[in-house]
Amino acid sequence: MSNEKETPSAWGSEAKGLANRFALGSGVAVTFLLFGLIVVPALLRERRPLARPPSDQPATASVGWLDQAETPASKGRDLPPVDPATVMTPNPKLLARGEVLFKQNCTSCHGESGQGNGPAAGTLNPRPRNFAQPADWKRGFHVTDIFTTISTGVKGTGMAAFDFIMPADRMALVHYVRSLGGFDHGAEDPKALAALADSFRSKGFHIPNRIPVSLAIKKMVAEQVAVPPLPWPLAEDQFLSAELLRFAIADPLRAARTVAATANRYDVTAVARAWAAGAPDNGFSPAVAGLDAAEWDEIMRALVGSKEEATQP
Repeated sequence: MSNEKETPSAWGSEAKGLANRFALGSGVAVTFLLFGLIVVPALLRERRPLARPPSDQPATASVGWLDQAETPASKGRDLPPVDPATVMTPNPKLLARGEVLFKQNCTSCHGESGQGNGPAAGTLNPRPRNFAQPADWKRGFHVTDIFTTISTGVKGTGMAAFDFIMPADRMALVHYVRSLGGFDHGAEDPKALAALADSFRSKGFHIPNRIPVSLAIKKMVAEQVAVPPLPWPLAEDQFLSAELLRFAIADPLRAARTVAATANRYDVTAVARAWAAGAPDNGFSPAVAGLDAAEWDEIMRALVGSKEEATQP
């Protein structure tokens, strides 16, 4: 074993090694720190779902139906008279019933609290009425006014007629709509109020059948009977009726549909006027407007026969 003392050069070499190790460790630490501060958050942002861009389309309504043409199907029925005393004055039962009806039929446009801010409000022009404010009510906010609006709708707006709702229920809806506005609705017109009460008392109500327009179209298509084109006269056929048909008919298929849909087909004057006015879209030539009564009579006999022939057993 050597008892020689370490020289200053040995000390410097050891210190330099320690400094190198310290620098290396510090570099690693700084690298991890930067990784944690910069790279990790960036990776997390990449994995995060993208925010949905703002949309000008309204959200889908949770209640009610937005398309008035697609009102739910309902069977028509006759209702007995209503005792005015049970519907003309608001009470908790009527208000509760009105709230149910409002949520089913009105919140899509008017909003949950009737402020005209429902999911569909942005698509309507003019916007739905704000029931909480007294301004701009087109028909007024008295009991009779609101009942009329619910029953007949408002032309030129998105407010359709809700006449399929039973009259007593319409009155419940009236009272609930009025309850959404804390302002003074003013005194009612006694004569108008009495007239409304009499309409409840004196007669029953008929609720008509209603089906969605889309269903009505499907039924019409299903019931549509194909109409064959009118038989075209042979080229060698020189009879007057054949010459008139060649002159009068521009499109045999459309003309056949016109003939099939014609009412009062034995009234030659009325039919001639209607067919001439609809030409050429109805399949007849515009030139038929110049035909005389005898020529129209010949055309009608050729196309639909005579009334006497139709009534023969």
